Amino acid sequence: METIGPVVDEVIDIARRELDAPRSVEIETWEDREFLVRIIHWSAPGVNTRYGYETAIQYHSDRETVEAFLIEEDTHTDEAERLLKMELGTIPDPVREKIGE
Repeated sequence: METIGPVVDEVIDIARRELDAPRSVEIETWEDREFLVRIIHWSAPGVNTRYGYETAIQYHSDRETVEAFLIEEDTHTDEAERLLKMELGTIPDPVREKIGE
């Protein structure tokens, strides 16, 4: 965690600027030393609609990009559709050596 901590902090800072509160943070790591940081804000459906919206900021160390997503979810069928994907910038992967390289 020490190695990826600065990247996690940077992605959280971006999400604080771009996403409404409340936000949740997910961090996934793999045995090959790749990792993913995802910050999510969920907007529940209103009274007259069944659609909720998830906005997310995500970084994957393999791609070294910070991306933003807007996803519409039908709360009756659990189907989801990505409405928007944008690249917000790049952050170099702090893990120099991957397993298997």
